[in-house]
Amino acid sequence: MTRVRSWSYWLCAIAALAAFAIIALLPVGAVLFRSLWNDHGFSLDVYRAVLTEGRQWDLLANSLTIAAGTTLLATLLGASVGFLIEYHRVPGRALLGPCIAAAFLIPPQIAAIAWIDLLGRNGFLARAVKHMLGASVSFPNVYTVGGVVLVLTLCCYPIVVLTTVVWLRRFDERLEEAGRLTSSDKRVFRAIMLPIVAPGILTGALFVFVLCLIELGVPSLLQVNTYPVELYASSAYADFPAATAQSLPLVACGCLALAVWVLYIRPRQAWLTGAARQHRPRRGRRSVRVLGASCCWSVAIVSTVLPVAVLVYRTLPLRSFVEVWQTAKEEIATSFVVAAVSATVLVALALPLAYFSRGRAWLSRFCALSLIPFMISGPMIGMGLIGLWNRPGPMGLVYDSLLIIVLACVARFIFFAHQGLAGAFRDLHPRLEEAAVVAGAPWWRQLTEVFIPLLRPTLVALWGLAFIFSFRELDAAVLVTPPGRTPLSVRLFTLMHYGPSRLVAALSVLTVAVILASGVGTMVLYTRWRRLLVERN
Repeated sequence: MTRVRSWSYWLCAIAALAAFAIIALLPVGAVLFRSLWNDHGFSLDVYRAVLTEGRQWDLLANSLTIAAGTTLLATLLGASVGFLIEYHRVPGRALLGPCIAAAFLIPPQIAAIAWIDLLGRNGFLARAVKHMLGASVSFPNVYTVGGVVLVLTLCCYPIVVLTTVVWLRRFDERLEEAGRLTSSDKRVFRAIMLPIVAPGILTGALFVFVLCLIELGVPSLLQVNTYPVELYASSAYADFPAATAQSLPLVACGCLALAVWVLYIRPRQAWLTGAARQHRPRRGRRSVRVLGASCCWSVAIVSTVLPVAVLVYRTLPLRSFVEVWQTAKEEIATSFVVAAVSATVLVALALPLAYFSRGRAWLSRFCALSLIPFMISGPMIGMGLIGLWNRPGPMGLVYDSLLIIVLACVARFIFFAHQGLAGAFRDLHPRLEEAAVVAGAPWWRQLTEVFIPLLRPTLVALWGLAFIFSFRELDAAVLVTPPGRTPLSVRLFTLMHYGPSRLVAALSVLTVAVILASGVGTMVLYTRWRRLLVERN
């Protein structure tokens, strides 16, 4: 059907693209420009000085070791748990899923605090081992690359669980049933099931790789030098050109991971037919499924329940929460405001971008550039925002307000909001829009009265997730926080290094409680709106 677009359509499209470019792309361009131009004009001296230094390659080796090790362990653990939950359908899976998801929602730096209390030099397990075996017994040191890999693995494996479960739900079981007519179960798994589900597992693995490559909080707390930690140190001394040059290897590694997804994984998504059944059979003997459930619950307890329990124990006596509330209530209110505004702006910007980019490959590719602000790490976005908005006049008013943190959150997470809504638009049948066009409805009525009501569950879910990730945002906020308006994540990060452990634990428990409550509320609202949508249709 030929689409005739009005002037208002194109005006709104241009406005959305301009807002996207200013918020997400301009900070990256600003920091890149400052690294290439100095008082004498164009120069690559900073890049030569940084990239030829041996220490920089040691930092890259540490970052790649952490990212690769975490990816390997998280993939093995997450894929195994995902198959047990969805393929074997172990008992208690309805409660097991949210418990595993909570491990990912807990900020990694808070999980690192808990594991320091457990495995640190004076941690609970270290003291218990020395008490049983003698004071001369040495306990494994958590302040190493291996300690960072352990913490990040327990935080990131739910990503692989999620992608594995999603791919298994979209797997057409008729392929497996046909294979079993001529081959054994093991051969069917190797030749049919695994090749079709592997792209989903690798999607989660690549996402884990990128997340660990740009992680700042955990290596900083465990005193392991990585590129993000070095970027933060350079930005603290206002050495923006050197920090930009140091981010180049991270961007190159992130682009390589993205190329693997585009060239290998995305073409294989078409193998999934989406012919899911409402009632899937339970595979395996009951003893096997009970054993699998025990393993899954053990992983969930270690990754979620144990860190939270350690933090709660550290807060004793309970008056710690009163002291924390008295000293940090302004930071808590600031985080709520920043997270709510950031989530609203993210959804409000991602919705028109996804709507206007439907059926336009060039516009979709342009919006895909929103991945760059995420891949270059939070400190780089912070430096770009400082270079762009730290100026006299109206721009300085933005820099001195909470809007600068909102811009940082939107720039970092706009890619995920856009991709989520773009996928939701693709799932809608084109006949809905065609019927609205035949009825003579203008484009804005199609959006507000046809698409938005159908996308309401997705919008609710994206707003809730955006709220959670903005509430726990640290990497960029730690650089751009205006004086006297510190969010909770930055206050907690400061106390982690210099504050008393009892108050740090209480503030950590409070942060985790807010995040988990937000996650539960998002899940309840999404389920409710989804059910209402199904009933009405």
